[in-house]
Amino acid sequence: MPPFIDDTLQRTKKFPPIRVNSLNLFKLFTILIFLMVVNFGIFSRIGLLLDQGRLFTLVPFLIIWAIAVFAVLVAAFQPNVYLRGFWAIVIAASSAVSWGFYDLSHSEMSVFDILSLWNARHEAGRAAEFYEQHLGSALIVLALGLLVMIFPAHITGHAKNWLRRLCWVPLVPIALIAGVVFAKDGGGSDAMPWQFRPAALSSLAGIKIAFLGTTSREPVKWAPMKKHKTGSIVMLVDESIRADYIDLSPGNPYTPQFAGLAGKFINFGPAASTGNCSSYSNVLLRYGVSRQDITGNANKNPSLWEYAKRSGYRTVFIDAQAGNISNPGLMQNFMTMREKSQIDGFYAIRGVPGAEADGKLADIITKELAAPGPVFIYANKNGAHFPYDHAYPADAAIFHPTMAESGIDNTRSRIASYRNAVSWSVDKFMGKVFANADLSNATLVYTSDHGQVFQPDRLTHCNVESPDPRVGFVPLMVYASDPSLQALFQNGANLLKGKASQFQIAPALLQLMGYRPEDIATAYDESLLTGSERIPAFTSGDVFGLFSSGVRSTPIDLSVDYLEPEAREANPAVVAAKK
Repeated sequence: MPPFIDDTLQRTKKFPPIRVNSLNLFKLFTILIFLMVVNFGIFSRIGLLLDQGRLFTLVPFLIIWAIAVFAVLVAAFQPNVYLRGFWAIVIAASSAVSWGFYDLSHSEMSVFDILSLWNARHEAGRAAEFYEQHLGSALIVLALGLLVMIFPAHITGHAKNWLRRLCWVPLVPIALIAGVVFAKDGGGSDAMPWQFRPAALSSLAGIKIAFLGTTSREPVKWAPMKKHKTGSIVMLVDESIRADYIDLSPGNPYTPQFAGLAGKFINFGPAASTGNCSSYSNVLLRYGVSRQDITGNANKNPSLWEYAKRSGYRTVFIDAQAGNISNPGLMQNFMTMREKSQIDGFYAIRGVPGAEADGKLADIITKELAAPGPVFIYANKNGAHFPYDHAYPADAAIFHPTMAESGIDNTRSRIASYRNAVSWSVDKFMGKVFANADLSNATLVYTSDHGQVFQPDRLTHCNVESPDPRVGFVPLMVYASDPSLQALFQNGANLLKGKASQFQIAPALLQLMGYRPEDIATAYDESLLTGSERIPAFTSGDVFGLFSSGVRSTPIDLSVDYLEPEAREANPAVVAAKK
């Protein structure tokens, strides 16, 4: 026998082939089916890259996919049950999270979505309750993933040893996906394997946040003209209130008390919000960010508290959404301990039902306005935060059938519940504030952090990819006790018709605090008092430049009628109210 043949036979004896039995074939088949069903976007992505001739993108994409499939098989056939169980949890959970997010938003999860979800993690309980119907499909994916991964396999001989040595191979696709996203400034994760994508994006976001460091903010560089300082200022930022769900027509059944106060307000709305997620909208408002340099301002600007204190105001913050916050500082929306130290009166409303939170907030505003000296108040209302039926007492329901009454989550029931929330926490709240608080020497700015989408197969807000314009469609009104200020704001409203934006609020507030218009103009090219040439737009996702200095901005046409057909239907309660 020739030597090379004998040598080959000897090598074959040392490394016998893997014996494929029916159990292994069944497991292999179920894993491949699971991967194909869960990752349904891969083939359309390949087709798109081929059509566009992007071979230098397609080749790495296919390589990552090949490694990912190999990694799943290595994890699924691990002989060590504990290692197999560990990877089963990671892969099945990642698949379920990806599936659930897509089912909710009809878009694939990005690293910017991870950042938004992390910053709103204290709202997980309320979100789980509101999106309950979407959790079912995600739980099914989780169960199926665990089943196909943990299902026993029969591996013997050298194959068993090699699988043990390769037990950490699933880390490779996680690292590769994270590397691509890092190289592409937060992009590049489209149609990547859902079994590793959330783990990769979460790891990358965590590393970015951990190494971000403390931002060094600039001090207030302008000196106020104290003789021009006005009275107290109240900044009311509502929660999830859409501009077209506040009706200012006399005798309407939706917000009749607000309509009765319409003559006291200069109405700039509808307006574009700064962001489409509570945390981003509020931080952009509190730090007076200008659209001239959103990322730079978000990282460097002094806060409105600092401007107010330098101008001689007491500073007060009221959070009517603090009931779900567990951190010791009771802070959310990117507030830091440094920022909190600039606030003289810090109120975190806790220990009361959500339906009572805004009433407590109104009482605090009344008390603080009655105290001596000018005060700057920034208040986050509870508003119409989901689940909507928690934002009002059950016996205060006007519109039916609600989500709780019908047990059905559809656009019609969502709108009924939402209208009840607006009626209670916006309409009655405004009536209470104007009845009890001394606003005789005050200016009040009213707006909301973002709008809402009511279709059950969509996120209500906060999505990063192609956000619905309704999430940035918010009210913006100003009450001014001083007639000369009323005239200034009315002139601004005339100039801003169809172009109002929350980015215009901060420069107007600074002018109210007594800062010189010529100084303000060096940092802002628009204001509620001076008008704007910019197209209304709202941001979505990361504004701090963690991955890129280019902020995602969505233009919005404020003249469009966005009201849903279901909101126009004759509701029995509405008909009765009109009579």
